Amino acid sequence: MSPVVLYAAAGLALFFLAVAVVPRLLLKRAQDRLAARLLGGPDGAGWKLLTRAELVVGPRRRLPGVLGLTADSLVFEGLFGEREIVALARIGKIVTGRRLSGGRLLVRQEVLRIARTGGGELEVVLAPASAGAWRSHLGLWAVEERKAGMDTVSPGRK
Repeated sequence: MSPVVLYAAAGLALFFLAVAVVPRLLLKRAQDRLAARLLGGPDGAGWKLLTRAELVVGPRRRLPGVLGLTADSLVFEGLFGEREIVALARIGKIVTGRRLSGGRLLVRQEVLRIARTGGGELEVVLAPASAGAWRSHLGLWAVEERKAGMDTVSPGRK
């Protein structure tokens, strides 16, 4: 093979690598800046958990941003101004896994699906480490909710 063909192949490989990797790195930096801005804001101390996330809005479309947990709600803040809030009292079911609700399998990512009691779902894609942190925090919240329900005493029948 001639050196020209080798250089062209190497250049083409570098181009495709740059197209695949550089946008992802820029999005991660933007998500980190958004998280820093939220933590530095007036409500910065109110966050119990804040991680990078992508809101699923279609079969192939996801909006980058951060997912946060406060004392009374779950908040998604998007890079482009999107905002989704789910009150913890309205959470009916929490599901995590590697498959989106549409059936698409995720590779090296996990989905956190929150079903609202009144209907509707919030589906968010996370890194595996972030998904583990969310499982832990939401599990602790669920235990506290059950425990609070067990502490309630109601009069019985006579």
